[in-house]
Parts: sequence; C-alpha cells; structure tokens
Amino acid sequence: MSHTVIVPDHSALRNYLLQQRLPLYYSKPVVAHIETYMAAATAKGFRGKVVDLAEYSNCHRTTLGHFLAEGKWDETVLQNKVKNESLRRVVQIANQTAEPLFVIHDDTISKKTKPSSQAQSPIEQTGFHHSHLEGKIVWGHQVQATVVQSSDTSLIHSIDLYDKTKTNPDGTPYTKIDHVCEMAATLPLPPHGGYVLVDSWFTGTRVIDSYASAGYHLIGGLKTNRIIYPQGIRISVQDFAAHIRKEDVRLVTVNGTSYWTYRYEGTLNDIENAAVLLCWPEQAFGVPKALRAFLCTDVSLDAETISTYYSKRWPIEIFFRQSKNNLGFDTYQVRSATAFIRLWALLAWTHLYCTTGLERPCPFGDGLRTVRKQVQLDRLQFVYDCGQNGIPFDVVRKQFKLA
Repeated sequence: MSHTVIVPDHSALRNYLLQQRLPLYYSKPVVAHIETYMAAATAKGFRGKVVDLAEYSNCHRTTLGHFLAEGKWDETVLQNKVKNESLRRVVQIANQTAEPLFVIHDDTISKKTKPSSQAQSPIEQTGFHHSHLEGKIVWGHQVQATVVQSSDTSLIHSIDLYDKTKTNPDGTPYTKIDHVCEMAATLPLPPHGGYVLVDSWFTGTRVIDSYASAGYHLIGGLKTNRIIYPQGIRISVQDFAAHIRKEDVRLVTVNGTSYWTYRYEGTLNDIENAAVLLCWPEQAFGVPKALRAFLCTDVSLDAETISTYYSKRWPIEIFFRQSKNNLGFDTYQVRSATAFIRLWALLAWTHLYCTTGLERPCPFGDGLRTVRKQVQLDRLQFVYDCGQNGIPFDVVRKQFKLA
C-alpha cells in the first residue's frame, strides 16, 4: 500500500456509481469527488460545507471548492439520472400495484444570513421571500422541488432554483407556475391514473390544463375566497361555508384524523366542473379560521378518496425536513449559483441512493442509517488495513486531517 495515496475504500458507493454508468459521462476525478460527497453527506453533522467534504477526501478543501464552482463537469447528467430513475421506479410500482401515480410540487426557502452592504462576494441569487414555515419574509434561496410517488414509495424527482429575474421568450416574468406547467410535458402517461398534488398557489387553470394534457388530474388546496356557483348563485367558499349545517356534512377519517367534510361539485371561475371539499377538524366544525378547502378535477372520486389522495402530498414536506436536517440543504455556504445548484444535484442523487440504491428500496431514514454505518465501517477498515500494512500513524493521521 502506498504511503502517499491512501483513501478509505467506499466500495458500495463506488459500485453504485459504476452501475449507474457515471464513468461514461465524467472523468475519474469527478467520479471520485461525487463519491466523496456521498460519503460526507451521509455522515452525522454534515452541513453542506466544503470543509465537511474535505474530511472524506485526500484533496484540499480548495480543490473541492473548485470542483463545485468551476469544475468542468455537467451537473445536468446527475439531474436527469435522478429524474429518469425516480420515474422508472414509480411507474414500475404503479404497474405492479395498479395504483395511481402522484406528482407532488412544492417550494421552500433555504434561509441565509442577509449580507452586509459592504460584502464583496455575497451568495448569488439570494433575495427576500415569504416563508410559510416562519410566517414572515426571510432572506435566502427559493427552491422548487418535485417528488413522485406510487403506493408507499416516494422519490425525489427534481430540485430547482426559482429565479425571479428569469423571463419567458415573450419578456414576461418566468413564474413558479411556468416551471410546474413545463414539467407536466416531461412526465410519462400514468398507467393506472395520475394526480398532481399542489397547494393553493398552483391550483389554477394553467396547471390544470397542462396536466390534463399529460393525462393527470389535479388535487390542490383552494383559497377560501374562491368563487363557486351552488344552484347558480355566485358566492365565495368561505361565505357558502357559513350556511352549511351539521346534517349537511359527513365525518371522514384520513390517517387517523377525522374531519367534517362537505362536497360541492360544479362550476368555479374559469373551471367548468370540479369537486370542491370544505373541511373542518372534528372538534372545530363551523369555525371560520379552521375551514380548509380542496379542489379535485376528477369528479368521480368521493370525499374520502380525495382527502386520502391529497394527504399523499406530505412526503415532499418530509423531504424538505430530511434534507435540511441531514443533507445540509439549509446550511451550505458556497457563494456561486453554479456551486449551490451542483450541491442540490448531488443532494438529490444521494437522497435517491439512500432510498433505492441499497439491496432493497427503503425509506430515506432507514437508508441513511445503513449508508452511514457502512461509511463508518469503511473508515475503520481503512485504519485497520493501514496497521496491517505497516503504514505509520502520522500518515494515517494526516489522511484524516488530524495532523
């Protein structure tokens, strides 16, 4: 064993990269850096910082920083592989189980510290955005993500920056709705029905029409000031709800929680026909602030099925939480747009590996623990092999950046 080139052998990670044919697209150093990221990202305490990557590489942190910001490699290869593999998996599951395919869209804020006006190199493309989680305006990156799901399997499909400065070919601002509509055209025809699950921001005719063309119905949150036409009378959802009596609703239980629901089917502004659910928690019927409304373009579904299908939107919230808590989605400090977009591509790739790249598909948390344990064992095996081959302790210590 050489004293000058010694690195822990993460054979499971490397085998996955070979199975996915990454050496056909990237040079050996790039593949090695991707392996380094996967090993570092699955370790406890990973923050998405370059110094964290350096702990799992024999390269200096400046080399890894250059790899992210200026390296000659195409991150869209990883992005497309994540998209293709996630869709292949869920379509396969939908065929096997004869269950619908769900496409889930949402956005989140990767919060950053507002830079001083004197800062010479602040993080690019940050800005002020409204955080639904914190209920206020915060500084950072606004990120759109898509998760695809069938049966009990949900997989990350894409992570994209929402850039307020981007425009359409006609000069109009490029919106989050434009992005979601464009994605509809890239999806396969669902083998046993498909639904796009969104919050009230995306519940509109453009998204409905785009997904209808792709073969999907929409189930989405609905603002309570939206206009409906019961018996031909024009009235907002919230005003109509004030006239609903206890005998008009039925109790629906979804994931162990019960809701009083009223189902309206008919016309909305710009929507010819759809089902609208008005829902209250079991102990808050008639409370205006407790009212929630949902729209479904598949009018053949009953209230319980609509509610159950919409609850499948939760995995994208879990993905955001997992990525921020474990994969450094909130704490990265790279400054260039190229660098953090590449970090997101690597994050999605690692998340997909933890859910689909092991012996059998599993939830991310289970997969993360398995990969983390394997990486730790690889490092211990490395230390043991160094001792067996007579490599001096100082050499090993330098390898682990402990010198």
